[in-house]
Amino acid sequence: MLKFIALVSALTFGTVAHAATISGYFSASGTDQFTTSTITFGTASVSAALGGDFATYLSDGTPINFMAGALPYVQGTNIPVTSPLGYVPLFTVSNHGETFTFNLTNYSVSYITNASLGCGVGSSCLNASGMGFFTGSGPLNGQSGPAVFTFTSQYAPNSDLSTVTTFSASSSVIPATPEPASVVLVGSGLFALAGLARRRLMI
Repeated sequence: MLKFIALVSALTFGTVAHAATISGYFSASGTDQFTTSTITFGTASVSAALGGDFATYLSDGTPINFMAGALPYVQGTNIPVTSPLGYVPLFTVSNHGETFTFNLTNYSVSYITNASLGCGVGSSCLNASGMGFFTGSGPLNGQSGPAVFTFTSQYAPNSDLSTVTTFSASSSVIPATPEPASVVLVGSGLFALAGLARRRLMI
């Protein structure tokens, strides 16, 4: 019984103490083309805000390589069910021997033509927000916790939808919420079980 409790204790605290290896945020800008059902990314680079692990390896102007081809979408929530992996590697960004990959698990898209949500009168705009996670290979080899990628793009009034426009985007890892109370609760429960087992052995 005591051996079982020790094993549960090790597994529980190993799980609670596990921390994501990648954290931080960065912004991006570049070119894209979008229609009422697809987004196609062109050239892009890191631009402006940088923090956390990303600031260690990336810098303003570092190229971002998006997936080839078009990313299909419908209005509202999209899940990349076509991928057997359960996610789509949306983009990679490499510098100083480190490569970060953002793996997209689901995304919400709004195609706007009614001058709402900050879209200009007569413009066609696209707002997207994707959930996923980062993986890193190189000096920092690991995975992040849940991460988000936000994207906004706008065609000028009267422009053709086949023209190229610029986008702004940001990507960040969602900070994990520490739960010290949970660790204390698990620990006290395990000590209580150990005491109960010891008492039964003495009887």
